[in-house]
Amino acid sequence: MRVFQSTNPAPRLRAPIGYPPALTTEAALSTPTRFTDYIPASPCNLCGAREGTLVETRDRRGAPLNVTCCRHCGLTYVDPLPSSAELARFYAERYRREYKSAETPSIRHVFRAGRVALERFHTVALLAQPPARVLDCGAGGGEFAYLLASRGYRLTGIEPNDGYREFARAEYGVDLRPGTLDDASFADAEFDLITIFHALEHFRDPRLGLAKLATWLRPGGHLYVEVPNALTEVSSPSNLYHYAHLFYFAPGPLTRLARSAGLVPLLVDGAPSKANLTAVFRRAEAATASEAEPSAHADVVEANRRRTLSRYLLSGSTWVGAANRLWARTQEKRASRAGRSARATLDALYEKEAPRTSRGAG
Repeated sequence: MRVFQSTNPAPRLRAPIGYPPALTTEAALSTPTRFTDYIPASPCNLCGAREGTLVETRDRRGAPLNVTCCRHCGLTYVDPLPSSAELARFYAERYRREYKSAETPSIRHVFRAGRVALERFHTVALLAQPPARVLDCGAGGGEFAYLLASRGYRLTGIEPNDGYREFARAEYGVDLRPGTLDDASFADAEFDLITIFHALEHFRDPRLGLAKLATWLRPGGHLYVEVPNALTEVSSPSNLYHYAHLFYFAPGPLTRLARSAGLVPLLVDGAPSKANLTAVFRRAEAATASEAEPSAHADVVEANRRRTLSRYLLSGSTWVGAANRLWARTQEKRASRAGRSARATLDALYEKEAPRTSRGAG
Protein backbone atom coordinates (compact mmCIF):
# COMPACT_ATOMS: atom_id res chain seq x y z
CA MET A 1 0.00 0.00 0.00
CA ARG A 2 1.36 3.39 -0.95
CA VAL A 3 1.77 5.84 1.93
CA PHE A 4 2.50 9.48 1.13
CA GLN A 5 4.41 11.40 3.78
CA SER A 6 4.51 15.16 4.03
CA THR A 7 8.21 15.96 3.86
CA ASN A 8 8.29 19.60 4.85
CA PRO A 9 6.45 20.57 8.05
CA ALA A 10 7.62 24.20 7.95
CA PRO A 11 5.52 26.61 5.83
CA ARG A 12 7.49 28.07 2.93
CA LEU A 13 6.71 31.24 0.98
CA ARG A 14 6.47 29.57 -2.40
CA ALA A 15 3.34 29.39 -4.51
CA PRO A 16 1.87 29.10 -7.99
CA ILE A 17 0.91 32.37 -9.67
CA GLY A 18 -2.20 33.86 -8.13
CA TYR A 19 -2.05 31.67 -5.03
CA PRO A 20 -1.59 33.37 -1.63
CA PRO A 21 2.06 32.63 -0.73
CA ALA A 22 1.49 32.97 3.00
CA LEU A 23 -0.73 29.91 2.99
CA THR A 24 1.22 27.71 0.61
CA THR A 25 3.82 25.10 1.51
CA GLU A 26 6.46 23.37 -0.52
CA ALA A 27 5.04 20.05 0.64
CA ALA A 28 1.68 20.94 -0.86
CA LEU A 29 3.33 21.36 -4.26
CA SER A 30 4.42 17.70 -4.25
CA THR A 31 0.97 16.31 -5.00
CA PRO A 32 0.10 12.71 -4.04
CA THR A 33 -3.06 10.81 -4.96
CA ARG A 34 -6.44 11.24 -3.28
CA PHE A 35 -7.66 8.55 -0.89
CA THR A 36 -4.17 7.19 -0.18
CA ASP A 37 -2.78 6.71 3.31
CA TYR A 38 -0.98 9.85 4.40
CA ILE A 39 1.46 10.76 7.17
CA PRO A 40 0.83 14.46 7.88
CA ALA A 41 3.45 16.93 9.01
CA SER A 42 0.98 18.42 11.49
CA PRO A 43 -0.50 16.13 14.18
CA CYS A 44 -4.26 15.94 14.58
CA ASN A 45 -5.58 18.77 16.74
CA LEU A 46 -8.13 16.49 18.38
CA CYS A 47 -6.31 13.24 19.12
CA GLY A 48 -2.65 13.98 18.31
CA ALA A 49 -2.30 11.13 15.81
CA ARG A 50 -0.28 11.44 12.61
CA GLU A 51 -2.08 8.93 10.44
CA GLY A 52 -4.52 10.09 7.84
CA THR A 53 -6.21 9.58 4.51
CA LEU A 54 -5.69 12.23 1.88
CA VAL A 55 -9.16 13.37 0.79
CA GLU A 56 -8.17 16.30 -1.44
CA THR A 57 -5.07 17.61 -3.22
CA ARG A 58 -6.46 20.80 -4.83
CA ASP A 59 -8.32 23.82 -3.53
CA ARG A 60 -11.31 25.50 -5.16
CA ARG A 61 -9.00 27.46 -7.47
CA GLY A 62 -7.13 24.36 -8.59
CA ALA A 63 -3.98 25.19 -6.64
CA PRO A 64 -2.18 22.46 -4.63
CA LEU A 65 -3.67 21.89 -1.19
CA ASN A 66 -3.33 18.69 0.82
CA VAL A 67 -6.35 17.94 3.02
CA THR A 68 -6.11 14.93 5.32
CA CYS A 69 -8.68 13.11 7.44
CA CYS A 70 -7.37 11.63 10.69
CA ARG A 71 -7.76 7.86 10.66
CA HIS A 72 -8.32 7.78 14.43
CA CYS A 73 -10.96 10.47 14.99
CA GLY A 74 -12.11 11.82 11.62
CA LEU A 75 -10.96 15.43 12.09
CA THR A 76 -10.10 16.82 8.65
CA TYR A 77 -7.49 19.51 8.11
CA VAL A 78 -5.00 21.18 5.77
CA ASP A 79 -1.47 19.87 6.00
CA PRO A 80 0.97 21.35 6.79
CA LEU A 81 -0.68 24.14 8.74
CA PRO A 82 0.63 27.70 8.24
CA SER A 83 2.24 29.49 11.16
CA SER A 84 0.30 31.74 13.51
CA ALA A 85 2.26 34.78 12.26
CA GLU A 86 1.39 34.03 8.64
CA LEU A 87 -2.28 33.65 9.50
CA ALA A 88 -2.38 36.92 11.44
CA ARG A 89 -0.88 38.84 8.52
CA PHE A 90 -3.13 37.16 5.99
CA TYR A 91 -6.39 37.90 7.83
CA ALA A 92 -5.43 41.46 8.72
CA GLU A 93 -4.38 42.45 5.23
CA ARG A 94 -5.55 40.06 2.51
CA TYR A 95 -8.36 37.67 3.39
CA ARG A 96 -11.41 39.81 2.64
CA ARG A 97 -9.84 41.25 -0.50
CA GLU A 98 -9.04 37.82 -1.91
CA TYR A 99 -12.19 36.10 -0.63
CA LYS A 100 -14.71 38.87 -1.41
CA SER A 101 -12.59 40.86 -3.90
CA ALA A 102 -13.09 44.00 -1.83
CA GLU A 103 -11.51 45.87 1.07
CA THR A 104 -14.95 46.75 2.47
CA PRO A 105 -18.35 45.13 1.88
CA SER A 106 -20.48 46.30 -1.04
CA ILE A 107 -24.18 47.03 -0.53
CA ARG A 108 -24.92 43.75 -2.28
CA HIS A 109 -22.81 41.86 0.26
CA VAL A 110 -24.28 43.88 3.13
CA PHE A 111 -27.80 42.89 2.09
CA ARG A 112 -26.80 39.24 1.71
CA ALA A 113 -25.10 39.17 5.11
CA GLY A 114 -28.13 40.89 6.62
CA ARG A 115 -30.43 38.14 5.36
CA VAL A 116 -28.17 35.52 6.92
CA ALA A 117 -28.03 37.52 10.17
CA LEU A 118 -31.82 37.41 10.39
CA GLU A 119 -31.83 33.62 10.02
CA ARG A 120 -29.36 33.31 12.90
CA PHE A 121 -31.19 35.85 15.03
CA HIS A 122 -34.10 33.47 15.57
CA THR A 123 -31.77 30.97 17.28
CA VAL A 124 -30.10 33.70 19.32
CA ALA A 125 -33.48 34.83 20.63
CA LEU A 126 -34.07 31.33 22.00
CA LEU A 127 -30.70 31.22 23.76
CA ALA A 128 -30.48 34.69 25.29
CA GLN A 129 -32.68 37.74 25.73
CA PRO A 130 -31.67 41.41 25.85
CA PRO A 131 -29.74 42.85 27.60
CA ALA A 132 -27.59 39.69 27.53
CA ARG A 133 -23.85 40.07 26.96
CA VAL A 134 -22.92 38.62 23.56
CA LEU A 135 -19.53 38.12 21.91
CA ASP A 136 -19.46 37.70 18.12
CA CYS A 137 -16.16 36.06 17.19
CA GLY A 138 -15.26 36.78 13.58
CA ALA A 139 -17.73 39.62 13.11
CA GLY A 140 -16.87 40.34 9.46
CA GLY A 141 -18.62 43.45 8.18
CA GLY A 142 -20.67 43.79 11.38
CA GLU A 143 -24.14 43.06 9.99
CA PHE A 144 -25.01 40.47 12.63
CA ALA A 145 -23.37 42.53 15.38
CA TYR A 146 -25.47 45.53 14.36
CA LEU A 147 -28.69 43.51 14.40
CA LEU A 148 -28.06 42.32 17.95
CA ALA A 149 -26.88 45.70 19.23
CA SER A 150 -29.92 47.43 17.71
CA ARG A 151 -32.19 44.93 19.45
CA GLY A 152 -30.83 45.61 22.91
CA TYR A 153 -28.06 43.04 23.31
CA ARG A 154 -24.79 44.24 24.80
CA LEU A 155 -22.63 43.26 21.88
CA THR A 156 -18.86 43.00 21.53
CA GLY A 157 -17.16 41.61 18.44
CA ILE A 158 -13.74 40.45 17.30
CA GLU A 159 -12.67 40.95 13.68
CA PRO A 160 -9.07 40.65 12.44
CA ASN A 161 -9.56 42.24 9.02
CA ASP A 162 -8.80 45.94 9.16
CA GLY A 163 -11.03 47.07 6.30
CA TYR A 164 -14.19 45.22 7.33
CA ARG A 165 -13.78 46.02 11.03
CA GLU A 166 -13.28 49.75 10.52
CA PHE A 167 -16.17 49.84 8.06
CA ALA A 168 -18.48 48.28 10.65
CA ARG A 169 -17.32 50.63 13.38
CA ALA A 170 -17.87 53.72 11.24
CA GLU A 171 -21.11 52.63 9.57
CA TYR A 172 -22.94 50.94 12.46
CA GLY A 173 -21.18 52.18 15.58
CA VAL A 174 -20.67 48.62 16.85
CA ASP A 175 -17.98 47.63 19.33
CA LEU A 176 -15.58 45.51 17.27
CA ARG A 177 -12.10 44.75 18.62
CA PRO A 178 -9.06 44.24 16.35
CA GLY A 179 -7.00 41.08 16.14
CA THR A 180 -7.64 37.38 16.28
CA LEU A 181 -8.86 35.18 19.10
CA ASP A 182 -5.23 34.82 20.19
CA ASP A 183 -5.08 38.58 20.76
CA ALA A 184 -8.40 38.92 22.58
CA SER A 185 -8.70 39.10 26.34
CA PHE A 186 -11.92 39.13 28.36
CA ALA A 187 -12.82 38.33 31.93
CA ASP A 188 -13.86 34.81 32.85
CA ALA A 189 -17.63 34.26 32.64
CA GLU A 190 -18.15 37.65 30.95
CA PHE A 191 -20.66 36.58 28.29
CA ASP A 192 -24.08 34.95 28.27
CA LEU A 193 -23.72 33.92 24.64
CA ILE A 194 -20.83 33.62 22.19
CA THR A 195 -21.46 33.28 18.47
CA ILE A 196 -18.85 32.07 16.01
CA PHE A 197 -20.02 31.73 12.42
CA HIS A 198 -17.63 30.40 9.79
CA ALA A 199 -14.59 31.31 11.86
CA LEU A 200 -13.68 28.15 13.78
CA GLU A 201 -12.43 26.51 10.59
CA HIS A 202 -9.89 29.33 10.28
CA PHE A 203 -8.30 28.69 13.69
CA ARG A 204 -4.87 27.09 13.68
CA ASP A 205 -5.74 25.41 17.00
CA PRO A 206 -9.52 24.94 17.27
CA ARG A 207 -9.22 22.90 20.48
CA LEU A 208 -7.43 25.77 22.23
CA GLY A 209 -9.81 28.29 20.66
CA LEU A 210 -12.90 26.52 21.96
CA ALA A 211 -11.35 26.22 25.42
CA LYS A 212 -10.66 29.96 25.46
CA LEU A 213 -14.21 30.78 24.37
CA ALA A 214 -15.60 28.46 27.05
CA THR A 215 -13.80 30.36 29.82
CA TRP A 216 -15.48 33.59 28.69
CA LEU A 217 -18.94 32.05 29.01
CA ARG A 218 -20.81 32.27 32.28
CA PRO A 219 -21.75 28.85 33.74
CA GLY A 220 -24.74 27.70 31.72
CA GLY A 221 -23.96 30.18 28.93
CA HIS A 222 -24.17 29.10 25.29
CA LEU A 223 -21.82 28.86 22.34
CA TYR A 224 -23.53 29.02 18.93
CA VAL A 225 -21.33 27.65 16.12
CA GLU A 226 -21.66 27.35 12.36
CA VAL A 227 -18.97 25.79 10.15
CA PRO A 228 -18.84 24.18 6.70
CA ASN A 229 -20.15 20.62 6.88
CA ALA A 230 -17.50 17.98 6.11
CA LEU A 231 -20.26 15.49 5.27
CA THR A 232 -22.27 17.71 2.93
CA GLU A 233 -23.71 16.24 -0.25
CA VAL A 234 -25.12 19.53 -1.56
CA SER A 235 -21.92 21.52 -2.13
CA SER A 236 -20.08 21.54 -5.42
CA PRO A 237 -16.98 19.31 -5.23
CA SER A 238 -15.00 22.05 -6.95
CA ASN A 239 -15.98 24.70 -4.41
CA LEU A 240 -15.52 23.05 -1.02
CA TYR A 241 -11.87 23.28 -0.03
CA HIS A 242 -10.34 26.70 0.50
CA TYR A 243 -6.78 27.63 1.44
CA ALA A 244 -8.04 29.78 4.33
CA HIS A 245 -10.12 26.95 5.81
CA LEU A 246 -7.67 24.98 7.92
CA PHE A 247 -10.16 22.51 9.44
CA TYR A 248 -13.31 20.74 8.26
CA PHE A 249 -15.74 19.38 10.82
CA ALA A 250 -18.15 16.47 10.91
CA PRO A 251 -20.54 16.25 13.90
CA GLY A 252 -18.52 13.65 15.83
CA PRO A 253 -15.11 15.38 15.82
CA LEU A 254 -16.65 18.80 16.53
CA THR A 255 -18.57 17.41 19.50
CA ARG A 256 -15.43 15.76 20.89
CA LEU A 257 -13.47 19.01 20.54
CA ALA A 258 -16.22 20.90 22.35
CA ARG A 259 -16.41 18.37 25.19
CA SER A 260 -12.66 18.59 25.69
CA ALA A 261 -13.09 22.36 26.08
CA GLY A 262 -15.74 22.04 28.78
CA LEU A 263 -18.78 22.38 26.55
CA VAL A 264 -21.86 20.15 26.47
CA PRO A 265 -23.67 19.68 23.13
CA LEU A 266 -27.33 20.72 23.00
CA LEU A 267 -27.70 20.65 19.22
CA VAL A 268 -25.35 19.33 16.53
CA ASP A 269 -26.93 19.33 13.07
CA GLY A 270 -24.60 18.16 10.33
CA ALA A 271 -26.93 16.22 8.06
CA PRO A 272 -25.44 15.50 4.60
CA SER A 273 -28.37 17.42 3.09
CA LYS A 274 -26.96 20.66 4.54
CA ALA A 275 -23.95 22.68 3.42
CA ASN A 276 -23.23 23.91 6.95
CA LEU A 277 -22.95 22.22 10.32
CA THR A 278 -24.79 24.10 13.07
CA ALA A 279 -24.19 23.43 16.76
CA VAL A 280 -25.15 24.88 20.13
CA PHE A 281 -23.11 24.05 23.22
CA ARG A 282 -23.53 24.96 26.89
CA ARG A 283 -20.69 25.65 29.28
CA ALA A 284 -20.26 22.75 31.70
CA GLU A 285 -18.55 22.65 35.08
CA ALA A 286 -15.51 20.81 33.70
CA ALA A 287 -14.09 19.38 30.50
CA THR A 288 -15.09 15.82 29.69
CA ALA A 289 -13.45 13.17 27.54
CA SER A 290 -15.36 11.18 24.95
CA GLU A 291 -14.46 8.23 22.79
CA ALA A 292 -13.89 8.66 19.09
CA GLU A 293 -16.70 7.44 16.88
CA PRO A 294 -15.36 4.46 14.90
CA SER A 295 -17.22 5.59 11.79
CA ALA A 296 -16.07 9.24 11.82
CA HIS A 297 -13.08 8.71 9.52
CA ALA A 298 -14.99 6.39 7.19
CA ASP A 299 -17.92 8.81 6.99
CA VAL A 300 -15.71 11.73 5.90
CA VAL A 301 -13.78 9.66 3.36
CA GLU A 302 -16.99 8.23 1.91
CA ALA A 303 -18.54 11.70 1.70
CA ASN A 304 -15.53 12.86 -0.34
CA ARG A 305 -15.73 9.83 -2.63
CA ARG A 306 -19.42 10.47 -3.26
CA ARG A 307 -18.93 14.17 -3.87
CA THR A 308 -18.49 14.07 -7.65
CA LEU A 309 -19.41 16.64 -10.26
CA SER A 310 -21.84 14.30 -12.01
CA ARG A 311 -23.66 13.47 -8.77
CA TYR A 312 -23.80 17.17 -7.91
CA LEU A 313 -25.22 18.16 -11.31
CA LEU A 314 -27.82 15.38 -11.27
CA SER A 315 -29.09 16.23 -7.80
CA GLY A 316 -32.43 18.01 -7.61
CA SER A 317 -31.20 20.03 -4.63
CA THR A 318 -28.51 21.57 -6.85
CA TRP A 319 -31.09 23.16 -9.12
CA VAL A 320 -33.39 24.18 -6.30
CA GLY A 321 -30.40 25.85 -4.68
CA ALA A 322 -29.47 27.55 -7.96
CA ALA A 323 -33.00 28.95 -8.30
CA ASN A 324 -32.92 30.21 -4.72
CA ARG A 325 -29.54 31.87 -5.29
CA LEU A 326 -30.81 33.51 -8.47
CA TRP A 327 -33.77 34.97 -6.58
CA ALA A 328 -31.48 36.12 -3.78
CA ARG A 329 -29.11 37.82 -6.24
CA THR A 330 -32.07 39.63 -7.77
CA GLN A 331 -33.00 40.95 -4.33
CA GLU A 332 -29.39 41.97 -3.69
CA LYS A 333 -29.18 43.89 -6.96
CA ARG A 334 -32.44 45.65 -6.13
CA ALA A 335 -31.06 46.67 -2.74
CA SER A 336 -27.84 47.87 -4.36
CA ARG A 337 -29.74 50.03 -6.85
CA ALA A 338 -31.84 51.64 -4.10
CA GLY A 339 -29.02 54.08 -3.35
CA ARG A 340 -29.14 53.61 0.42
CA SER A 341 -26.18 53.53 2.75
CA ALA A 342 -25.19 50.22 4.33
CA ARG A 343 -26.84 51.20 7.60
CA ALA A 344 -30.07 52.31 5.92
CA THR A 345 -30.10 49.08 3.90
CA LEU A 346 -29.91 46.99 7.06
CA ASP A 347 -32.40 49.16 8.94
CA ALA A 348 -35.01 48.64 6.22
CA LEU A 349 -34.37 44.90 6.10
CA TYR A 350 -34.25 44.35 9.85
CA GLU A 351 -37.30 46.45 10.67
CA LYS A 352 -39.33 44.44 8.19
CA GLU A 353 -38.16 40.99 9.34
CA ALA A 354 -37.28 41.56 13.01
CA PRO A 355 -39.08 44.69 14.23
CA ARG A 356 -37.85 46.27 17.42
CA THR A 357 -39.78 45.76 20.63
CA SER A 358 -39.85 48.02 23.64
CA ARG A 359 -37.67 45.49 25.49
CA GLY A 360 -35.16 45.04 22.69
CA ALA A 361 -35.00 48.55 21.28
CA GLY A 362 -31.50 49.98 21.17
